[in-house]
Amino acid sequence: MSDDDQTPGQTLRTAILDRARLEYWALVAEVVSAIAVVISLIFVGIQLRDGNVVSTRAEANATQDQWTAFNASIYGDGETADIYHAATTGVRPLAPVEQLRFTFLLREQGWLTYQGWERVRVGLRPPESFYEGAGVDLAIVICTPGGRGAWPQVRREFPPAYAADIDILVSAQARTLGAACPSTAPAS
Repeated sequence: MSDDDQTPGQTLRTAILDRARLEYWALVAEVVSAIAVVISLIFVGIQLRDGNVVSTRAEANATQDQWTAFNASIYGDGETADIYHAATTGVRPLAPVEQLRFTFLLREQGWLTYQGWERVRVGLRPPESFYEGAGVDLAIVICTPGGRGAWPQVRREFPPAYAADIDILVSAQARTLGAACPSTAPAS
């Protein structure tokens, strides 16, 4: 059977299955696949970004919840608020039990601030939230009459890198206020 003897269906089949035509369609399929991969990667990137935004927001909410509980323990109890006020202003000396309670308050504030510092360190919070916010607030308390007495004892409990960052903030606070803040050297 010669080429002239082929039926119209066989000619169409030969034209579709021609090697050059198959290579062309394979190339088109590769291009379409590559475009699909790029589009799916863009979609995954958008999903990851959205997930990171949600995670960052959850960290901010967790931080706020922790601070709310701490603040409520002070302003929700008149006696605790009085101890905190007396320790930070020096309006009266603290009784030994009051000094112990203030030391625990300072410890709690220190650990809450540490949680914020750690979140900054791993990139979950902006650095300003520590270096212009909670860290400075802790340094202000440390530079008060009660803080000067309690901080050297409390400082020993914290990781060295965190304590060093607090020491820098305390030194800056001392310069700003001209206050006598506790020594930033580790207590022995």
